[in-house]
Parts: sequence; structure tokens; C-alpha cells
Amino acid sequence: MRVLMVVAALVLGSMGATKAEAVDYLDLPLVNGNGEQRGGVHPDLPTDRATIEQALTGYRAQGLSPIRFKALLWHYWVIRAAEDAGVNLAEWDPQRTAESNRKAIFAVYDFYARLYLAQPDTLRWMGFANMGAPAFAAGMLDLGSIPELRWFSTMLMAMQKHIFMDLGAMHAAYLHGGIEAIQEMRDAGIIDADTTKAWEDPATAVMAFSSREQNLVIPDQFDRMRGRLLPPGEMVTYAITVAGPMPVPGGRTPAQYKPLFGGPLPAFNYADRVARWDFLSKDTIPAYERLTREAVHKIVQRPFADRVADYRAAARLVDLLPFRSGVR
Repeated sequence: MRVLMVVAALVLGSMGATKAEAVDYLDLPLVNGNGEQRGGVHPDLPTDRATIEQALTGYRAQGLSPIRFKALLWHYWVIRAAEDAGVNLAEWDPQRTAESNRKAIFAVYDFYARLYLAQPDTLRWMGFANMGAPAFAAGMLDLGSIPELRWFSTMLMAMQKHIFMDLGAMHAAYLHGGIEAIQEMRDAGIIDADTTKAWEDPATAVMAFSSREQNLVIPDQFDRMRGRLLPPGEMVTYAITVAGPMPVPGGRTPAQYKPLFGGPLPAFNYADRVARWDFLSKDTIPAYERLTREAVHKIVQRPFADRVADYRAAARLVDLLPFRSGVR
């Protein structure tokens, strides 16, 4: 009798531990939902894909609302995207220097190029994201090389990771799970109904995905950059606007799009969400949409490192002079 009681206690204890472990994955806050730290959306979530899949299968079998396992589900697709990109999520930390993160930074944008090249008629946003990336990556590296400006480099790296965790994860879900996986992300509250609808025809979703990126994913981080006091974020973000090249053929620079008093400087700050979206939605994105598949292929197939080098400040010194900033 005593033996049976001991065995029963061990079995029940084991079941209780398993249940407790499962419950630990429910209702977790998105403590790293903005990608500013290393790892995924919550530090307590497992990094082993098989463990996550087992937990998700169990929650689905129980009929739990996806809202209960929102963090786990999002974390899962971030991990799948990181695996596809060849990025070690546990080591990808925007708080490190840009040089330390160079491998991850470049791998993410190479991943975008691979997805576009594999499905150019469907995953068109990925081509756009890759095309604009060299200037963004060059900014991370240039700002990171100046001690007083390293915080701004950190914020740009956090934005890159935040976008990857959002749009990169969605692409991984679509590729590995189809529209049903996208709908589950909607049901979990990870994405909204408009984004879900855009996935019904991703070939036409460049504007929709870009709007999500610029108006929902990173605007708060841009606001924090602009609001920084020392050194003044207003000056740094305006300098980024002035220096910003136009990597999309046929598109205009900020100064060409809206010149200040008709001169060579832009009349807006790229960190301002409304002004940035006006510029992107009315000029940059339409310019990309006008490009032929061959034109996009020619650009995104060029080694990413070479394109970043073209946009480094040292390589563009003459272009960055005030009297040249409005001329391309």
C-alpha cells in the first residue's frame, strides 16, 4: 500500500510539474516586443523550437484562445524567421556595438533578398525592404563609430530587429504555415485585421506592409530618437534626413521631395511620422512599384556589403556637403 502511495505521488507530482511548465508560457507580457534587447519577446520563453511546438500543440488541443499564448506564438515565428535568416537570436543584441552585430545586421537583409528572389511576384515587400536597407545599415555603422552618437546607432539597430520580429516573423509564418498561420497571429492579437487582409494577396501589399512598419512598428522609437536631449536628437535625426540618399531608382531624396525655402536642405525631419509617411507613400514606394522585376533583381542581387560600403559617410563625403545635399 505504501509503495502504491509513493508511486501515485510521483506520478501526480510529475503531472503537476508538466502542467506548471505549460502554464508558465501563458499570459506572458511582451517585455522585449520592441526588439531592444537580445533574444525574443520574453526572456523566460524556450529557445528550442521542438519545445515550443509541443507547447503550442497542447494549447491548441485544449482549445485555449490564442490570446493566452500570444507571446509564445509570436516568439515561435520570430525563432523560425531567425533560423531561416541564419541569425542567432540569443546573441543578437542591439545594446552591443554595430560592429559586434554586423553579422546579424547583414544576415537579416540578405534573408530579405533571398525571399524576394525566391518569390518575386509574391513577396514584393521584401525586395523593397532590402533595397532601402544599405543606407539604414550604413547609418548604424557610422553612428556607432562615434562614441557620442552610439545611442542613436543602438536605436537604429533596435528598429531593424523590431521590424524583423514583426514583418520577418509574419513572412516566416506565411511561408511555413500559410494564411492559417497568419490568421492565428491575428487571433492572438499579434497583428490586426487590416494586416491579415493584406496577406490574402501579398503581391499587392507593399504599401500596406510599409505602412505597418512606419506607422505601427517603429514610430515610437523614432520619437525617442528625436526627443533625445544630449546630444540633441532633433539635430541628429535632421542630419540623418539631410544625409539620406535615395536607394530606389526614380525616387527623390528628402531635399528634392520637399526643399526648405527652395534650397538644398529638406523641409522636414525624417523622424516625424507624418512627414516620413507622406514622403514614403507618395514618392519612394510608388517609385519602387514602377520598377521592373529585372531592375529590382539587379539591385538586390548585388552583394549587400558592397551596397552598404557605397552609403558609408566616408564614401559619400562630397555628396554630404551642404551645397550638394539636394543634388543627386
